[in-house]
Amino acid sequence: MLTISEHLWGIVLAGGEGKRLQRFIRSRYHSDCPKQYCAFTGTRSMLRHTIDRAERVVVPHRLLIIVNRPHLPYAQEEFRDRPLGTIIIQPCNRETVAGILLPLLHIYHRDPAAVVCIFPSDHFILEEDRFIDYVKSAALVTGCHGLHVLLGADPDRPEAGYGWIEVGENIGLQQGEELYRVRKFVEKPNIEVSEALYLKRCLWNTLVLVGRVETLLELFQELIPEVFGPFQRIRRALGSAREEEAVREVYARLPTENFSRAILQRSPQHLGVLRMEGVYWSDWGEEERIQSDLARFRPRPQELATST
Repeated sequence: MLTISEHLWGIVLAGGEGKRLQRFIRSRYHSDCPKQYCAFTGTRSMLRHTIDRAERVVVPHRLLIIVNRPHLPYAQEEFRDRPLGTIIIQPCNRETVAGILLPLLHIYHRDPAAVVCIFPSDHFILEEDRFIDYVKSAALVTGCHGLHVLLGADPDRPEAGYGWIEVGENIGLQQGEELYRVRKFVEKPNIEVSEALYLKRCLWNTLVLVGRVETLLELFQELIPEVFGPFQRIRRALGSAREEEAVREVYARLPTENFSRAILQRSPQHLGVLRMEGVYWSDWGEEERIQSDLARFRPRPQELATST
């Protein structure tokens, strides 16, 4: 009998433009390098940190990385050791719906029974061992319950720049962790709403999501057929000489859609959440968060030497 690990795949989201950080990166690096290719701490870029972290649970040949073609000059060094077929290139950034759907189609084409872990490439995580344990638990829970399982971070402040998860029914102890249903998902609310969610002990959405490829694709088909439909041209062309042309033609007319708003916010009944305890997590999408974390956790020289 096959185990979950034999069907476990990963997607690293590296297609963002990082516009909010452009001024900071220019002042720090004198470059227009997208944030995921920058090394804000140590010598590894955020993308490399994410790849190394993900490979602790997903084998390299089943870890797909979605990138934008204009970013390839920045990406060459990062991908020097990647197995063939694991770099998925999109012509341009069309936000996270397209950035997730395209590699999902590749995974389904190769393994229709796959369980998929989604890893954004701009996260700062301190307790990586404990984080990986939560990812493993989410993969096992997905296999048992059929839910798409999010990892939720305990907030330490109201934050209008994050998505929020309102925790619902306690399903019970799963793989040593409490699993909850998602009652409601709120993407980047205003400060008044985020204050209310904080007081209700809601969780930050990390966008680290684990689910079965087949049921994830069904959600795309149900909730955003205007995107899913055109992607069927790509699906039919996968592995053929027409694949690159099909991707280019579809992306040229593709609407820009955010995965959290288009999918998660509209399908809480299909979502479970594991509350991450003992894990410091931050989305490094804004200069203030990076500066704050660097000031708070900047390693001493001897620590830095062992973490690179």
